[in-house]
Amino acid sequence: MNKKFNIDFLKILLVIVTPILLLVVLFSFYLFERLMEDKKKFLLEKTYSMASMISNVATFDKKYSKKQDFDNKASNATIFQVQKTFNSIIQVELGLEYLLGVKDGKYIKFLAYSDKQPPKVEINNLSVATPMRNALEKKSGVGIGYDYKNQKTLASYTPIKGTDWGLVVEQPYSLHIRPLYQTAIMGTLAIVSFIVFLYFILKRYEEKKTRLIEQSEKRFQQLVESSDDLIWEIDINASYRYVSPQCKKILGYEPSEVIGKKPFDFMNEDEATRVSKEFFELSSKGEKIVNLEHTLLHKDNNEIHILTRGAPFFNKKGNLLGYRGIDRDITLMKKKLQEIEHLAFYDTLTGLANRQNIYEKISQEINYAKRNNTESALLFVDLDDFKTINDTQGHDHGDEVLKSVANRLLESIRSFDAAGRIGGDEFVILVRGQDKREDNFAHFDALIERILQEINKPIIVKEFKHQVRASIGVAIIPRDGKNLEEILKFADRAMYEAKKMGKNRVVFYKN
Repeated sequence: MNKKFNIDFLKILLVIVTPILLLVVLFSFYLFERLMEDKKKFLLEKTYSMASMISNVATFDKKYSKKQDFDNKASNATIFQVQKTFNSIIQVELGLEYLLGVKDGKYIKFLAYSDKQPPKVEINNLSVATPMRNALEKKSGVGIGYDYKNQKTLASYTPIKGTDWGLVVEQPYSLHIRPLYQTAIMGTLAIVSFIVFLYFILKRYEEKKTRLIEQSEKRFQQLVESSDDLIWEIDINASYRYVSPQCKKILGYEPSEVIGKKPFDFMNEDEATRVSKEFFELSSKGEKIVNLEHTLLHKDNNEIHILTRGAPFFNKKGNLLGYRGIDRDITLMKKKLQEIEHLAFYDTLTGLANRQNIYEKISQEINYAKRNNTESALLFVDLDDFKTINDTQGHDHGDEVLKSVANRLLESIRSFDAAGRIGGDEFVILVRGQDKREDNFAHFDALIERILQEINKPIIVKEFKHQVRASIGVAIIPRDGKNLEEILKFADRAMYEAKKMGKNRVVFYKN
């Protein structure tokens, strides 16, 4: 009896398990290809976005940077900014390695990097640094190759417009082949489980069936609870029918406090109106929710940035029953992106508007003053004898003085005025509009005098007291110039006149 059972069991295995094995293998390769395509698209988007940012910074630095602050090379200023950016994003995107490289004689030299500094690679050594070699040959794309460590990698690469640099964003290939192994292992485990299940189903069908169902439910519950994302289910009215325990971590609410409510109940009024409109437009067509970005309110009333993906589910008749999906907390990622944007518009040392930013504000004010018949003032501020501080105390000491001066400028001006740093010790201040008057600029005197007094107050750095002085040139917008170039030129000319008259004073430009 046992022998016959074993023969029959082997026949059943042969008929059932063979196609299952084939399906597992095919599914493993299918899943791997899908994952690889998604990752390639992801890497390309990261690379093109970062390349665009680097190109813009490089263009800006070529035109405006103080070369002497970076060994007489504007490109060094760009590399400095790029390295800072790489250092910041690595905290968000663990596993990604960013590399900026250039041809250096017979070597490939890495200028900026998000991990440890890579060594130079010989150009003739074609077996390594394949992605960077492609980028430096003005090619763009994504593929599998060998990096500077001669390790197999999935990398996206592109040249940087306006430079001879190349950018590479890469991950170890082992991270991508792992899902194939995991799927194969899981498939093998599933087959082994099925064999055991099939054996015992012939002995104790009902008992084993019940046990496997309980185990399956437990695995599903553990999988849901171990996810960092919020997993949910809503009905056709968008009311929550299920939320995973991550609800407490992400929103501060227990799942029981959320069930029966709608996502829009956890948004401000404007956000709720926008998101509900978009959701019901999708649900009316039975379409998926793809990367819907929105803001939820935490229980402590803080805003949480969320990225939502979801899919509709239907009954047997094809009627929509609701949606199931995930919410991912992208608050930290958004914060890092904002920091990157801040680097593009604000001076990294003082926090004031950088040259590009303040020039845009001045141009806007010129146009506004012309249209509305108002007058504003542009102050060109240059610290007197600042080089002496750098020469005697060092650049770090001088940087602290510059930061103190910047803070005093911000404290002196009004909230609707603007201040920016355009060079080493050069600042400009935009004192925004008032009605035209005929009192020889007197309406600006009090504010300008306050600024000069604040600068003149002693600055103490490491127990060393500095008595800072400044020469200030003033041009009136729009009477002294019709455009940015004229206003800056005449304010600068007035500032040099102040220096000729003995320094530490204010001079208005006169035609």
